This record gives sequence, C-alpha cells and structure tokens, in this order.
Amino acid sequence: MGDREVTAGRAERLLRVGLISLALLAIGLAAHRGLVAPEGAVILSSDGAPWIMAATPVTAELQQWGQSEGPLTGFFRSFELSHPPATAALVVRSFGELELFVNDSPVALPAQKGANWRHFREIDVAGWLRRGENKLRAEVRNKRGPALLSLRLEGDGFEIASGNEWHADIRGGETVRALIASDVRRAPDAELGEAPATALKQLAPALAALALLGAGTFAALRWRGDQLDTSWLVLAVGLLVVALWTALFVTKFRGLARPVGFDSAMHLAYIKLMAEGGSPLATEGWSTYHPPLFHWLCAQLQRLGASLPTLRLLPFLAGLGNVAVAAALARRLAPGDRSIWLYATLFAAVLPMNLYIAAYLSNEGLHSLLSGCALFIAVDLLMRDRVDAWRILALSTLLGLALLTKFTALLTVACAAGAVGLKIVLEPRARPTERVLRLAALTLPALVICGWFYTRNVMLFQALVGNWNLPGATRVWWSPPGFHTPTYYLSFGEALVRPYLSGFVSFWDALYSTLWGDGFIGGRTMLRFRHTGWNYTWMSAGYALALPVTLLLASGFARGVRLALVDPAPGRRASFALIALFCAATGFSIFYTTLWLPYVGQAKAFYGLATTPALSVFFALGLRSWDDWLARRGLTIVRAVSFAWLATLAGSFYLSYAA
Repeated sequence: MGDREVTAGRAERLLRVGLISLALLAIGLAAHRGLVAPEGAVILSSDGAPWIMAATPVTAELQQWGQSEGPLTGFFRSFELSHPPATAALVVRSFGELELFVNDSPVALPAQKGANWRHFREIDVAGWLRRGENKLRAEVRNKRGPALLSLRLEGDGFEIASGNEWHADIRGGETVRALIASDVRRAPDAELGEAPATALKQLAPALAALALLGAGTFAALRWRGDQLDTSWLVLAVGLLVVALWTALFVTKFRGLARPVGFDSAMHLAYIKLMAEGGSPLATEGWSTYHPPLFHWLCAQLQRLGASLPTLRLLPFLAGLGNVAVAAALARRLAPGDRSIWLYATLFAAVLPMNLYIAAYLSNEGLHSLLSGCALFIAVDLLMRDRVDAWRILALSTLLGLALLTKFTALLTVACAAGAVGLKIVLEPRARPTERVLRLAALTLPALVICGWFYTRNVMLFQALVGNWNLPGATRVWWSPPGFHTPTYYLSFGEALVRPYLSGFVSFWDALYSTLWGDGFIGGRTMLRFRHTGWNYTWMSAGYALALPVTLLLASGFARGVRLALVDPAPGRRASFALIALFCAATGFSIFYTTLWLPYVGQAKAFYGLATTPALSVFFALGLRSWDDWLARRGLTIVRAVSFAWLATLAGSFYLSYAA
C-alpha cells in the first residue's frame, strides 16, 4: 500500500470520527438551546398546566423596538370555593418576569431554579383563598417574546389550571380571551393566495404543452441513442440558460418597484451611507451590521451614476454565476458524464430561490457566488494528488471576500478550509516547512481581506453583532411568534394548500415555500400587500409539482453520502463528504437559528443559497439514479412521463418570474 492510500485511509478515519462527533455536538447544542438554556424559547406544555397566551392578532410585525420595558400582560380568572382549603399548592412558570396575585393580594414567589423560566415554582396559597369567589391574576412582562403563563392550583377537592377559561389584558387595556400558546397560527390573509390545486386546473392546457415538450425531448434523445455526449448540446444549453436569464433581467428584474425585496430599503440606506463616504457601524442602520463588500460595490456604481435597475445587475449576475458554478462542480465531480452536468445546470438555472434572490437588491446572491466558487476550488484541491499554492491562495481569497459579504460564510470557511487544511496536514510527501507555508497561504489572504472588519466589530461591540443584538435598551426587539413548540418542527403540508406565508405554520413549510417559490413574497407580511412582479398562479402550480423533485433531491443527497463512503477514488470520496457536510451544516444552522431567534421569518431556504451548486449535483444524482432504474426495467413510458413532469416543473418555475 502506497503513501497516498495510507494517508487517504487516515484522513477518512479522522473524517468519520469528526463527522460523528460533529453530529453529536449539533444534537447536543440544539437540545441545550431549545430545551435547557434560559435564552432558548421552545416551550413544552403539560396537560396539567398548559402554556397560555393572550389572543392577539396574528402578525409578523416587529415588536418592542424603541421601548426599554416590555409590555405588561395580565392573565386572570375567577373560581368558586365551597370552603377555605387547608392546603392549596400552586405551581407556576412564565415566559417573562412574573408577579402573582390571589384575591388582589401579592404573593411572594420563590426564586426560579437555576434562573430558568422553564422550571415550575411552587408555593402554598391556602392562606390567600376564601369561601365563595376567588380571583387569580398573574402579570407577565417580557421584552423578548410574548407573555406566556403555565399554572396549576390544586387543593382540597378542586383544581385550577391555565387554559381557555382564562382572560388577559395587555398594558391594562381591552380584555381578550387567553388561548393555548401556539406558534402555528395561519397568516391572517393566507386565504387570499392562489391554491396550488386551483392553479393546476387553470393552467392545465399550458402545462399539457410543457409536458408534451418534455416527452418529445425524451423521445428525440432516445432516438439519438439515449446518450448526452455531443458537445453541441453543452453549448446549446449554456446559450439557452444565458438567453433566458437575460430575458428575465430585461423584462422583469430591472423594472421591479423600488421597495421590493427582503429589507431592500435598508440595503439601499446602507449603500447610500457608503456612497457618501462613510464606513457605517452596526448601530447606524437596520442592515449596517452586514459585512460591507456588496454594499461597497453598489456604492461605487452609484457614485458613477448607476440607478437602481443598474444596481440590480450585481445580484442578477451573482445568480447567473451560481448556475455556472453548479455546472462546473458537476463536471468536476462527474467528468465525462454529460447527463449529470445537464441535470445540475438546468436545476440551478430554474431553482426558484436562485431566481427571485437574483432579482432583489441583497448581499445574499454575492455571498452565495463567492462561497460556491470557494467550495468548487476546495473540491478541485481534494481531487488532486497534491495541493498547489495558487489554488490555495485563490481559495483563501474567495473565503475572505465571502466573509466580507455575509457572516454566513463562516460555514463555508469551516467546511472548505477545514477539508483542505486536513489534506495539507496529512500530505505524506510534504516537508513540515511546506505544510506551514501552505496553511499560511490558506489563512493569511482571508485574514488580510476581512480581518479589519471583524476586528473592528469585536473591539467596538465585544462580539460579532447583528441587528438582533444591537447594544442599547431601546434596540431590543422580537418578531412573532417569539417562541416555538415541537409542533412547529414536526408538521408539514400548509405549503401544498396555502403556500404564501406558510412559514407561519411550520419550519418545513417555511423551507419548502421559500425553496420552490417566493413563499415570503419578498419580505411582505401580508398577502394583500405583495408586489405584482411575479406570476403567482404559475408559482402556485410549481409548489404542487415540486413535491416529487424534493424526494429526488433527498435521494440524491443519500447517494452523495454513499459515494462519500464507498467511491473508489479517495478524492471523490473526500469531495462528496465535503459538499454533503456543507449542506448538512447549512441546514442545521438554519434550524438552530430558529431556536435562537424564534421569529416567523427566520426559517428561509435562501439562507442556504450557497448550497445551490451542491444541491444541483445531488438533484442530478437523484434523477440519474431514478432514470437508470427505470431504464434497466424497460419502463420507457414511465421515463417519458418523468421527463414530461420535469418539463412542466421547469416551465412553472421559470414562468413564475417571466410571465
């Protein structure tokens, strides 16, 4: 066995141990944050003392900003007793600061166990109770979420618990009923959105035409020998993608209304500050906590006289660049396999989250492009016998630029730089000096490019700061629901019935609706205020048609994990391990931030836009595996139906933004 095989074996053993350790660490972190840490906001109800909340309207509007004290919510109810009880044990817990009153008399509560709001506090309140009518009132004040109460009172022959029989008042205002605390309440005007089933009926003739086009393409390819091995096809697909994307920009993207897009007004304000010669701090605006590269580039264009449509060119080119990186990654991982390249390229080209983010003025697309390029170079390095200096320098430069665009690039650094660093350390033929120089080349350019920004943040704010943790008592804020329940993470289906703002209902609906469409409608919080730039009928049809492709994507990911374990080429094993780890880490980070920031808009698939090249490869693997399975069994008609469905899906995705 040669040095290379020994090194590969050592690297894989270390990698497997590391991945298992990371998985266990991730599970532990999520469990601690969600269920143990006082800063977490996942509530677990019990039948004896369910959590209750005031029956306020469902909204996604910002809460608390500009106030130093949280609003006071009073929960109260009356009950009758036939005689004063000898004992009456009350157990209570609250999400927020609590004051308790029995028959209008304040009751001193014991300190919370471990200063954790999840733990019950118990006290005997028999001395405050009397024969006849009795009143319980709990006042909860919370600055980082809604006021929640969980209470049970047990005595001689009676039991009182928090529930729907309670009422509430906020700031001493109008009395409303209390309800069982829920974070899965539907958006207030969700019924205004086009239902996928209805959209399919309305578009039936057009969908049938797309299906015939897909079946015809399959027949033509099969007639040519069922092989995608002609260079003209690669050129034709590339030109087609560029032409379709250019048409989108010219006819739709550049003409979108000024305030359209997630935090677009705040991004424009940041750009204006930079164009005026400033270097804003995180405390100077809603979006100025972001690293500045995207906004600096836009500011330079603005100084040259660029208008908003011209500024939109930057995210547009980043989105088109994501398609190019997906194509390059597919070719690098599967050289000579034109079908994998074709499927991956077309998937990235019509992926809805890539399309609509390319239309909005945001740093998301540029970060995705830079991270995707870094991931590609890392894969290229892993597949080579030896790492070379210029590729390491290129990787470090891209990582530095990505870190200067968005904090999320820390995930790319951990995965890509970690994998390449491991290869450098374990290179058997490299001298110690070479290893040190290569590790320096991997780290120093990135530090030079972005280190000043992170150093400044740490010096001024003592930590990496976002708009969710800005210093100052009046900068505290939260967004509904402000807490989560297991139901939010364990349910799915709203996106198939009422896709727009279905993220109000569950974590998985939020991801599905923002992966396969603009489910959060550019950051609007009400359907009646959504912009008119998109064709929502086509988008709704796409949600229904996308369910099978989600399964293909999952099966492709599973196949990628298998290749990371059994592929005969060490470089390919390491590369598939890297892109699978990157996707898993990105998915976990989105999940984890919902435990940290339990807000309705926190779960968005496009926060993982940088995974587009990897997802495209996994889709291609899943589709190729499915098509090969059908071909081996001679199920030609089913294969034709599959291609017909893919054509309707791709058409629906594209026409959602073009029609």
